This record gives sequence, structure tokens and C-alpha cells, in this order.
Amino acid sequence: MLNALNEPDLYRFFCLSLYRNIYYNVRLRIEDIAKITGEKKGVLKNFNKSMDTILTRKKYPSPINHPVYEFTMRSLYKIPAMDYKGFITLSHKFTQVKLSVKVKGYYIKLLLIAENNTIPLTNIGIANKLGISKNTVFKYNIELFQAGLLKLFPDRLELTPNELLISNDEAKQKKEWHPITGDLLPNIILSFNK
Repeated sequence: MLNALNEPDLYRFFCLSLYRNIYYNVRLRIEDIAKITGEKKGVLKNFNKSMDTILTRKKYPSPINHPVYEFTMRSLYKIPAMDYKGFITLSHKFTQVKLSVKVKGYYIKLLLIAENNTIPLTNIGIANKLGISKNTVFKYNIELFQAGLLKLFPDRLELTPNELLISNDEAKQKKEWHPITGDLLPNIILSFNK
């Protein structure tokens, strides 16, 4: 998943997964996803194509109030099962952090490659590992530093996720509130192996 999605789509996937039901299915419209991420609907025109690379999407009819058409087609997103090797669990509180969608997606990627919240790479090493430019890495690192989510050192980066990163113990996760339905579900689980 690390290289399957770009930074904004990785964050959008995180937001999508927050609204899953007990069967790990999500029924959201593009307009709803745009509202959750704080973006305009037009930015998400390729969202379904991007999501098709990592999850299963099925279409279903939904009735509408229209004089000519009786229904429109909606998407049902099936969130993939978690991979237990090298995964992280993020809290829904991450959506409240005041950063751009690109920077939030970049931060998720950093969390996936970090070992004990430390990345023993320079900006060039991170750029090569994630497949983005060195200038972009530098710009994103500065934004994360200003938000208090990153400490910069000459030879490494240290992530400070605080309450955003939850223990991978599912029993503890079930105590956390689910933002929409009130169901006691674990939060998103991302793997870097896909």
C-alpha cells in the first residue's frame, strides 16, 4: 500500500475506512468523501480508479427523486483485511489535524516506514524510498515540524504521533469511539507490504 497510492489518496483511504461497518464495507458518495477530507468534489474525479488498485468496489443502485431516472449507481467499498506484519493503527483524531491532504498522506507513509517512531534516513533517502522529490520531502517535513508531529535531526527523523497512533492491540482499540455509527470497531489499519 505504501507505493500503491499517492499521498492524498492514502489519506482519503484512511478517511474512507473510518466509516466502515462491521463487515468492513463502506457506502459513501464522492461528495461525502470530499466533505470528510475538506476538499472539493472535482479533486476526487479519479478517486474510484485509485481505490480500485487496493480494494474491491461494487456498484449498487440507489433510488433518487428524479422525473426521468428512478435510481443512480453508487459504490460499495470493501476495505481489505489487515496484514498483521508491519501495520499501524491510526485514530480518527488524525482527521482533526490542521494539515493539507498531501501532508497527512505523507505522514501516514512515514509512520509505515518508521521503526519505533524513528526513520534513520535523510531527506534524499526518504525521497528515494517513497518515490517523491527531495524538495517535496523537505517541504512536507517543515509542515509536519511546524505542526509538532516531527522532530528533525541531521541523520534521522523522529515522529511524534502522540495520541494519533494507537496500540495495535485490538482489545484496547475496541474501547475507542467510532465517529459515525458508535460501533466499537478498530480504526484503520495500514500495511506497508502491499
